[in-house]
Amino acid sequence: MWERAAQAALADASYPVAVQYAEHARGHYLRRGQDRAAARVQALAGRALSTWGRHADAREQLTAAVEVLREGPDTDTVSAMNRLASLEVFAGSPDADRLSAESLTLGQALNAGPGLLAELLVTRGLFHLLAERRPQAISYFRESARLAAQAGDNFRVGRALLNLADTLMPGDPAAAADAARTAAGHLRRTGERRHLAAALMNVAEALLQIGDWDAAEAELTQAVDSDAVADMEDVSCERGWLAALRGDAGTAEAMRTALRIFRSSEDPQDQSLTSLLEAFAAAARRQPADALRHARAILAHSGTIGISSVASRWAWPLAARCAYELGDTAAVRELLDLLDSYQPGHLAPMLRAERDLARARLRDGDAAEAFAAAVKSLREQSTPYHLAHGLLDHAEYLLASGDGPAAAAAIDEARDLAARLRCQPLLDRALQDSPRVTS
Repeated sequence: MWERAAQAALADASYPVAVQYAEHARGHYLRRGQDRAAARVQALAGRALSTWGRHADAREQLTAAVEVLREGPDTDTVSAMNRLASLEVFAGSPDADRLSAESLTLGQALNAGPGLLAELLVTRGLFHLLAERRPQAISYFRESARLAAQAGDNFRVGRALLNLADTLMPGDPAAAADAARTAAGHLRRTGERRHLAAALMNVAEALLQIGDWDAAEAELTQAVDSDAVADMEDVSCERGWLAALRGDAGTAEAMRTALRIFRSSEDPQDQSLTSLLEAFAAAARRQPADALRHARAILAHSGTIGISSVASRWAWPLAARCAYELGDTAAVRELLDLLDSYQPGHLAPMLRAERDLARARLRDGDAAEAFAAAVKSLREQSTPYHLAHGLLDHAEYLLASGDGPAAAAAIDEARDLAARLRCQPLLDRALQDSPRVTS
């Protein structure tokens, strides 16, 4: 019963309680000489610690559990190995590849059922996702969702689909939104609040990328009002980030101040979400040096969370823009070098478009041609928010070149986009440029 209570607490995202209950269960099992059962609940405690962001403690618990369970391997062994593999995947450990492959191989060898195989496939898919092998990751997540549906396991279907949504988002945000909504539908039947929150965040992030910010805000509001995730700090980060994008520094700061668990989390994704909120909050306060610092903190994790993760692909354009505004050409070139260090298939389309824009701002080569090409790329591959900024950059160049009518047209389009997004910083920038236009 203590073990079941720990599982229920974990589903409720009550991680300290889950650890406490698992420890009670382990004590009872050990007193009865049931070492394997004790190791199984030790792995459960490790899972709770991992999700809580306490990676070092989680690794200690999971490693000890796997050591016991390796002798006479069974499905408990596979599950514990998979939890350790998942931890190492999110921590960016060099052991992630080996452990995720080993647990999947063992699960197949033991003829694990479709539900457990679905879980193993997700972990292996996450390894490929964070290594920027998106087509491979997509194949793992889709097969995981199929097997989980075969097993009638709503939690595992939802987990596979929310990760599929995250993988699809850089190139196909509409499909990502659909997958995330379907994931949320499954997860609402399970009580797994952390994963439900992740699915709802993926819906909102896809809508932000599409440019339907009002719908994104509505999704987050409904999540708080109807889905019992108001206390989830990743949701708070998301809400604060959207507020900051719209220039509401006060709400963004309130959300930032309320964070507790994320501030001490060892999870690079938790740290990056926190920094994303802080970066855009600083931008909303018109503090480009602070915004640049927080954005670069996200990019320092790109080797772990992926250069095309949502945090990285929004942080890089902000960092490049702030560095340019500060006149820090060296920082701009360092940021360009970072993207150039990746193979083209590892970069989200919007990052490739933003790289073109950053180079145009530096006036490298034929600036007129560079700006035209960059705006075209932004229009086809990026977000309306980033397109509006690019149009205003182009307008500034056109004004300096004496082409007032073309600059006015670019400013008008940017203003329309800003009004649709209800993005006050963009509106302010468009209005600031407008008086300088001459016909």
